[in-house]
Amino acid sequence: MKMFCGLLMVNVLSACTGDRYQQQADLIKGHVEMFYGHLQSHQPNQAVADNEQIEVLALRSEERLLRRVGQMRQGERTQEWKIIKTAKETAAENWLALARYFLESQQYNRALVTYHRIIETYQGLAYQLYVDRAKTGLRDVEAILDSGTLPVAPAK
Repeated sequence: MKMFCGLLMVNVLSACTGDRYQQQADLIKGHVEMFYGHLQSHQPNQAVADNEQIEVLALRSEERLLRRVGQMRQGERTQEWKIIKTAKETAAENWLALARYFLESQQYNRALVTYHRIIETYQGLAYQLYVDRAKTGLRDVEAILDSGTLPVAPAK
């Protein structure tokens, strides 16, 4: 009977653990939807707040992992890393989208600041793609600003 109760408890805890990761994934998804909704509504400050919440979720997950790494099973550690990776990559992609929004709306200084944020925040090989894209965007904005002319929309 004790063995059965122990197995039942492990299954319940596994289900709760799985639910926690699903809840975190759902939180990320919700913030992404709000982020893009705010951009479509021309509310970039609210979009920033949503993306910062995604970064906070990644930070909390990292802290939880570091605090509990010795107490976690391999599957839990793997799930925690998946959430961290997903949150960080999602936030980096959102910052790139925000910078493009600023560029398209000719808010060049805000685009510069956003590209710099990506370059300074997302270090390491795992984020090199995002940093490279930010550096390219940064060069594009600087070229626009250095030329002293605004881009001309292509003829249709």
